[in-house]
Parts: sequence; structure tokens; C-alpha cells
Amino acid sequence: MKKINVLITGAGSGVGQSIIKSLNISRLPLRIISADISELNAGLFRTAKSILIPKIETAGSLRKIVSIIKKNKIDILMIGSEYELSFFGINKEKIENKTNCKICVTHNEIIKFSEDKYLTQKFLKNSNLPYLKTYIPKNLKDAYKIAKKMKLPIYLKNRFGTSSRNVYLIKKKEQLKLHFSLLKKPIIQEYAGSFSDDTLKNEYTCSFFKTKDKKIIGPFVAKRRLLHGTSWITEIKNFHSIKKLIKKIANKINHIGSMNIQLREGKQGPVPFEFNARFSGTTSIRAQFGFNEPEMFIKNYFLNKNIKNPKIKQGVTLRYVEEVFLTNTSIKDIKKNFGKGVVNSWF
Repeated sequence: MKKINVLITGAGSGVGQSIIKSLNISRLPLRIISADISELNAGLFRTAKSILIPKIETAGSLRKIVSIIKKNKIDILMIGSEYELSFFGINKEKIENKTNCKICVTHNEIIKFSEDKYLTQKFLKNSNLPYLKTYIPKNLKDAYKIAKKMKLPIYLKNRFGTSSRNVYLIKKKEQLKLHFSLLKKPIIQEYAGSFSDDTLKNEYTCSFFKTKDKKIIGPFVAKRRLLHGTSWITEIKNFHSIKKLIKKIANKINHIGSMNIQLREGKQGPVPFEFNARFSGTTSIRAQFGFNEPEMFIKNYFLNKNIKNPKIKQGVTLRYVEEVFLTNTSIKDIKKNFGKGVVNSWF
């Protein structure tokens, strides 16, 4: 079999690098090409080839991306940046028709739904699944009324966005006033979980994969400790009650490929608080434990192979910071030529 050219965007992000790692441990004949909007990103220096792509909001970005795909004979494009997800969702058919490149992205209505925290909770409620009471305050005065009705603690969040950014746990009325003005589209959500700073006690990151024939692969469930939006410690076990809930959700969503769902263990049991209709920062962790979603996509959606539920190993992951070293060069030279960086084997 000839090598399959796979382009991963957002190579500077945790998600993009997680996809690259997952494909690096695949046995498929792959040529991995990384892409980003900026040349100073570590993921660009750890693949066979690296490419700079335009920001999606710039004029002519679609035309330029189509040209890049054609020039480099890209077979599959995987999205490592959440900011590019809607762009590729909207333009999927156009790109595929012009290039014969398979775009790894779900339906645009699923992307919109997953990026909207209010709509995700509305979906859960309407599906008779566990949900968090969520309100859209008109102004600060209205927010006070909602908070009084719900009783503290509560969560104040942006309606749109992922990776636990701009999420505030409000324990006192004064905190509501302090943080409310910082959010563009604030929502107020009931608090789920124990009143502890240790998310490893009650927070989970989960994933399932949906095949072309709507078969559900997984789910994969890991308990995690979160730090600045990143899962730093994860424990992989057979969390049966969580898996049962994820399967119920998966059956109600018309999705393509990988879906990441985050949950907290509340007083009434596990309840989802965030959906990501894409690969996530823990994709490589799942791959290492036997649940390799980027590889599943290539096998099923590109090679038209049937895939079975893999045997998922159990264990613990501890993350750490790593460096890519580029010797005998300068930032000025890097902009002209991407070399292969070196990662030391410290341990």
C-alpha cells in the first residue's frame, strides 16, 4: 500500500500534537504533514514535512488551503485547532470536491451544537438525560436574580468556547459582579460535583467514535485532574455507569468520527458539562491505551474498512512538559526552512 498523506492543522496546539502522536504509533503507512498559522510551534518540527497555512478569517483562505492540499497531494486533513472546526465544517464538500481529500470533520449542525453550552444542556434535557440547569442572564441584575434562585455555588461561563476557558466558580455574590463583565456571552449553570479543588475526585473525560454505518466504537472513559484546561493526570478504568451514559448520548447524536464529552460526578450521578465534536488533547492518551481515533478514521472513512471495538488497557497517565531543540539556526532562519527538531530522552 502506498503511503497516505495526512495533514494535521493546529500543530502548535495540544490537540494537534495529540493527533500527531496518535498517528505516529499507528501501523498504517502514513506520511504525516503538520500545519499551523505560525512557524514557531513545536509540532511543526516533529513530522515528515511542515506547512504554513493562512488564518481562516483572512481573505482567500479557502482558495489557498485548496491549493496547499493539491500541491502536497493530501489524502486526509485532520483538524487540530478548535478555531478552524466551523470553517472546515462549512466548506467540507467544496474542499473534498475540488481536491479528493477526505476532511475529518462532522456535520456543521453538530459543531454548532457542541460549541454552545446552552444548547448542549437543552439537548440533554430534551433527551431525558442528566443535565445542568443553565440560564442566559440579560444583564448583571438578572444574573443576581438567577443566582439567588439557584443558590451558590454556581458556575459563570461563556456560552461559547471550550477547554474550560473563562469558567468561574462563584461562591460569593461579589465574585459574580467581578467576573460578569469579563464574558461576552455569559451563562449561569448549576454546580455539579464535590466542593473540592481536586477534579480527580469527580471529573471525567470521555470519547466515542461513530463509524460510517453509525456503529458506536467505545466509549473510552478516564478520570482526570485538570490544570489550565489540560488533563494532567488521568486514570483509565472500567467506569461502567459513565460508559452507559455516554452510549445513550452517542445513540442520539448524528455524528461523524470522534466526539469528546466531559462530565462531573454530581449529587444525582454523572452529568455532562462540555461536548467537543472533534479530537481532543487526550486523543494520544486514548491511543496509547488502545483507542486510536485518528487511526480509526483513516481505516473506516478513507480505507472503507470495518473496525471493531478495541481492547482498552487500564492504567494511569502523568503528563509533563517537553522541549523541541533546533540547533545551529535562528528564528529568522526558521521562517525560511523547517528542519526536524530533536527531543531529548531525558529519562
